[in-house]
Amino acid sequence: MNIVKNKWTIFYIIALSAALVFSLFTYMKYAELKNIQYVKNEKDVANVEKVTKVFLTQFEVMLQVVGMELAHSNLQKDKLKNSKMLDDLRNLNPFILGFGFIDTHGNVLVANTNMQFNEVKNIFTNKQIRNTFTETLKSRNLVIGKTYYFKPLKKWIIPLRKTIRDKNDNPLGVMVVGIINTKEQNLFSNFKLDNDQHILLVKKFRDGFYRIFNSSVKNEKMYNELYTKACPDNICQSVLQQVLQKHKLRLNELKQSNESFSFDAYDFYKKPVMGALEYDNKYNIWISVYSYNTKIMHEIYCDIIYLILLYIFIILIFYFLFKSIEKYEKNKEKDLLFRTTHDMLTQLPNRTFIYENVCHSHIFTMEEGARIIFIDLDNFKNINDKFGHSFGDKILIKIAKRLKAFFEENDLIARQGGDEFIIINNSNDKNLEELIDIISMPYLFDDFEVRVGASVGISIYPKDAKDFDTLLSLADMAMYEAKKVKNSYSFFNQNMQKKNSMNIEIEHELRSALEKDEIYIVFQPQIATDESLHGVEALVRWENEKLGFVGPDKFIPVAEASGLILQLGTYILKESLIEIKKLYEESGTTFQLSVNISIVQLMNNHFLQELLEIIDEVKFDKSLLTLELTERLPIEDIDYVLPILKELRAENIELSLDDFGTGYSSLSILEQLPITELKIDKAFVDEILVSKKDKNLVKTIIDIAKNFSMTVLAEGTENKEQIEKLKSYGCDIFQGYYYSKPLKKEDLLLFIRSFNDRR
Repeated sequence: MNIVKNKWTIFYIIALSAALVFSLFTYMKYAELKNIQYVKNEKDVANVEKVTKVFLTQFEVMLQVVGMELAHSNLQKDKLKNSKMLDDLRNLNPFILGFGFIDTHGNVLVANTNMQFNEVKNIFTNKQIRNTFTETLKSRNLVIGKTYYFKPLKKWIIPLRKTIRDKNDNPLGVMVVGIINTKEQNLFSNFKLDNDQHILLVKKFRDGFYRIFNSSVKNEKMYNELYTKACPDNICQSVLQQVLQKHKLRLNELKQSNESFSFDAYDFYKKPVMGALEYDNKYNIWISVYSYNTKIMHEIYCDIIYLILLYIFIILIFYFLFKSIEKYEKNKEKDLLFRTTHDMLTQLPNRTFIYENVCHSHIFTMEEGARIIFIDLDNFKNINDKFGHSFGDKILIKIAKRLKAFFEENDLIARQGGDEFIIINNSNDKNLEELIDIISMPYLFDDFEVRVGASVGISIYPKDAKDFDTLLSLADMAMYEAKKVKNSYSFFNQNMQKKNSMNIEIEHELRSALEKDEIYIVFQPQIATDESLHGVEALVRWENEKLGFVGPDKFIPVAEASGLILQLGTYILKESLIEIKKLYEESGTTFQLSVNISIVQLMNNHFLQELLEIIDEVKFDKSLLTLELTERLPIEDIDYVLPILKELRAENIELSLDDFGTGYSSLSILEQLPITELKIDKAFVDEILVSKKDKNLVKTIIDIAKNFSMTVLAEGTENKEQIEKLKSYGCDIFQGYYYSKPLKKEDLLLFIRSFNDRR
């Protein structure tokens, strides 16, 4: 009996011990899971804070720029134009409901076309908006208003406001943007958290703490409860006091810390939550990520069930449980690391990977003579604009596969972002022309194909530099040199650095050249075979106070690269039309006007519309206008440009192909282009009397033009012998110093009168 009793005693002791161990383990497991959740919440809050700050900073800059533009425009006269501009900005961002520009009295001066409602004529009719508007007028930063339901468009929105001030810091008005805040569409739509995690943004107003954003909102009733009512003060104070006590902080220390802190609390519906919060000093908002305990409790209940049902295998269960958790965490960490260091579209390493593994940890090393190859796809934006970004993504994926197949295992291939790729080429035996050919091969999609060119810049380690940052910068510089030709490659050299410095100075001075009236137009006459005046070519000149005379071959490429060519090209075109129109009236005669057009202008979506508006404004005869295009038009741009050229011809505007013979036009491309005139480059005319090769080339060009029913113009004719020779070949028009140098308008008038008198 005693033995049995002892066994039962031992059994009870074992059972009790097992229960105590189980209870202790359960408690420890619960605490561990909570700590993991605390850490995760704090990290997630930090990430959400970064994303939020990026969003708000971008919107602040946008509102400042747009607001200044509107403030300095004629708000009544340009109302439709300004509304269209706001529409265009809204269309660029799916989270934006609309913009508005409000004067200091609350009157809406300009808004998107979808917001032209009587309800929003004056925002002071809403007391809450009036209060936060007053706060905005006093602030130098972006101010976040209360989330509210915008009745005209039936959307919940987060209002962001920015006071626009003049040079004396006086408020000119307030620029407002409404950010859509719905379950399906909001600032954090693309931000991924666990299913039971939620994002909360809270701001303190005069009448209490209000939720700005809460990702847990599921229906309209919850919207009204969570956004129209202040947060219960006892909950807010409880959370703050718990954070302050737990982390031994004061409130001002908490706000100034720029760190995230964990807490336990109860939500609006009295449910326990675990979370973390951080305060943003600039925008005065509390940022929090919280989750319910369901996930933790689910794991605890599972463990209890396993222990009850499989008591004998308790050690194995715990062993596999921990292994499972460890594996889960490692996989999650590995996946997170992969996402941080790789491009998710192409699966290639990204720039972060390069800096961590090449610059810092040196896991991947550059060998002696390694080449840093910087690849930029030519005019890839046109493909995205024409076919959509998803189509462009498919091409990027195929390019990544071609690059991986082309390079070796000891080479590092990474996507810099956008349409740029970086390769650390340790096996420096790769043929770069072959690389470009591989990238330029057709990309087949269903029943059509697309071609993409690439500009490639190369720097060499350690010849050009010893650190990766500098090598990448030099390769980038070389790439821009290759970009001038396109679909080519260029090695870095010291001249590029000098040239780059000069280009920077040219760009700096060029930005104010039009304002300083440094840009002017000269005209060079074009004479027909019968010695009559066929027309003139408008040539731009720049005389800078600091740089002196800067040739077009120097500043036009800089203008194209910086985007200044759009403003400059419009000025050249308009001034040329105005001056020649006056010359028609003063001389009593008409003739052709040729104006050079950059490929950058042609690629502008509004080029044709703006051109026709200028012609109508000046009342210029379209048939007397010839637009000159360079033969170096990239092949991949032909499909995009061709419809525009056809529309120009439909408007009776002549088209000339400049510098013919110096590019790579094929007969098939020449046949596609609606060109009416070919211009023979001066380089061939210079040697026509002595070079058999140039003679034959000029004859061939003229024959090609005649076969396509085109007029032929020879540039750079400097003596009578050249002209007679060109006439014998069938050339129609001549331009060069033999007849006249480029002339200002006044001198051109004298030339025309003198020329007409001689005839």
